[in-house]
Amino acid sequence: MLRTADDALAFLLELAVYAAAVRFALTRRTTRPARWALALALPAGYVAVWALFGAPGAQVPLHGAARAVLDLVWFGSAAVLLRATGLRRTAVVFALGYLLTTAVHLMLS
Repeated sequence: MLRTADDALAFLLELAVYAAAVRFALTRRTTRPARWALALALPAGYVAVWALFGAPGAQVPLHGAARAVLDLVWFGSAAVLLRATGLRRTAVVFALGYLLTTAVHLMLS
Protein backbone atom coordinates (compact mmCIF):
# COMPACT_ATOMS: atom_id res chain seq x y z
CA MET A 1 0.00 0.00 0.00
CA LEU A 2 2.76 2.45 0.96
CA ARG A 3 4.75 1.59 -2.17
CA THR A 4 1.70 2.25 -4.36
CA ALA A 5 1.12 5.63 -2.70
CA ASP A 6 4.81 6.49 -3.08
CA ASP A 7 4.79 5.50 -6.74
CA ALA A 8 1.67 7.60 -7.33
CA LEU A 9 3.21 10.63 -5.63
CA ALA A 10 6.43 10.19 -7.61
CA PHE A 11 4.46 10.05 -10.85
CA LEU A 12 2.48 13.17 -9.95
CA LEU A 13 5.73 14.97 -9.15
CA GLU A 14 7.13 13.95 -12.54
CA LEU A 15 4.06 15.42 -14.24
CA ALA A 16 4.42 18.56 -12.13
CA VAL A 17 7.95 19.02 -13.49
CA TYR A 18 6.50 19.33 -17.00
CA ALA A 19 3.78 21.67 -15.78
CA ALA A 20 6.35 23.88 -14.04
CA ALA A 21 8.39 24.05 -17.25
CA VAL A 22 5.37 25.10 -19.30
CA ARG A 23 4.27 27.67 -16.70
CA PHE A 24 7.76 29.12 -16.60
CA ALA A 25 7.89 29.37 -20.39
CA LEU A 26 4.48 30.99 -20.72
CA THR A 27 5.17 33.61 -18.05
CA ARG A 28 8.34 34.99 -19.65
CA ARG A 29 8.23 38.58 -20.85
CA THR A 30 8.91 38.06 -24.50
CA THR A 31 6.95 37.73 -27.71
CA ARG A 32 4.08 35.27 -27.86
CA PRO A 33 5.79 33.05 -30.48
CA ALA A 34 8.93 32.91 -28.31
CA ARG A 35 6.88 31.95 -25.25
CA TRP A 36 5.12 29.19 -27.16
CA ALA A 37 8.37 27.92 -28.65
CA LEU A 38 9.88 27.79 -25.17
CA ALA A 39 6.70 26.14 -23.83
CA LEU A 40 7.23 23.34 -26.35
CA ALA A 41 11.02 23.11 -26.17
CA LEU A 42 11.52 23.17 -22.40
CA PRO A 43 9.24 20.23 -21.57
CA ALA A 44 10.58 18.37 -24.63
CA GLY A 45 14.06 18.70 -23.15
CA TYR A 46 12.83 17.35 -19.84
CA VAL A 47 11.11 14.44 -21.63
CA ALA A 48 14.29 13.61 -23.53
CA VAL A 49 16.45 13.59 -20.41
CA TRP A 50 13.94 11.54 -18.44
CA ALA A 51 13.45 9.02 -21.25
CA LEU A 52 17.18 8.64 -21.70
CA PHE A 53 18.27 8.45 -18.05
CA GLY A 54 15.39 8.45 -15.55
CA ALA A 55 12.43 6.42 -16.78
CA PRO A 56 12.02 2.79 -15.72
CA GLY A 57 12.79 1.71 -19.30
CA ALA A 58 15.55 4.27 -19.83
CA GLN A 59 18.11 3.65 -22.56
CA VAL A 60 20.94 4.56 -20.16
CA PRO A 61 19.55 3.89 -16.68
CA LEU A 62 21.43 5.62 -13.90
CA HIS A 63 22.09 4.08 -10.50
CA GLY A 64 23.56 5.16 -7.20
CA ALA A 65 25.06 8.63 -6.96
CA ALA A 66 24.45 9.40 -10.64
CA ARG A 67 20.75 8.70 -10.20
CA ALA A 68 20.64 10.83 -7.05
CA VAL A 69 22.22 13.73 -8.96
CA LEU A 70 19.73 13.32 -11.81
CA ASP A 71 16.81 13.36 -9.37
CA LEU A 72 18.13 16.38 -7.50
CA VAL A 73 18.68 18.35 -10.69
CA TRP A 74 15.41 17.18 -12.25
CA PHE A 75 13.11 17.90 -9.32
CA GLY A 76 15.20 20.76 -7.93
CA SER A 77 15.05 22.61 -11.23
CA ALA A 78 11.26 22.33 -11.21
CA ALA A 79 11.16 23.89 -7.73
CA VAL A 80 13.39 26.69 -9.02
CA LEU A 81 11.12 27.22 -12.03
CA LEU A 82 8.08 27.40 -9.76
CA ARG A 83 9.84 29.92 -7.55
CA ALA A 84 10.87 31.94 -10.60
CA THR A 85 7.22 32.29 -11.60
CA GLY A 86 6.32 33.64 -8.17
CA LEU A 87 4.89 30.43 -6.73
CA ARG A 88 7.01 30.31 -3.57
CA ARG A 89 4.70 28.15 -1.48
CA THR A 90 4.06 25.79 -4.37
CA ALA A 91 7.81 25.44 -4.85
CA VAL A 92 8.26 24.58 -1.17
CA VAL A 93 5.39 22.06 -1.21
CA PHE A 94 6.82 20.52 -4.37
CA ALA A 95 10.28 20.21 -2.80
CA LEU A 96 8.79 18.69 0.35
CA GLY A 97 6.84 16.20 -1.76
CA TYR A 98 10.06 15.22 -3.51
CA LEU A 99 11.85 14.78 -0.17
CA LEU A 100 8.94 12.70 1.17
CA THR A 101 8.82 10.35 -1.80
CA THR A 102 12.61 10.02 -1.73
CA ALA A 103 12.57 9.14 1.97
CA VAL A 104 9.81 6.58 1.50
CA HIS A 105 11.58 5.08 -1.50
CA LEU A 106 14.81 4.72 0.49
CA MET A 107 12.91 3.24 3.42
CA LEU A 108 11.27 0.62 1.16
CA SER A 109 14.50 -0.29 -0.64
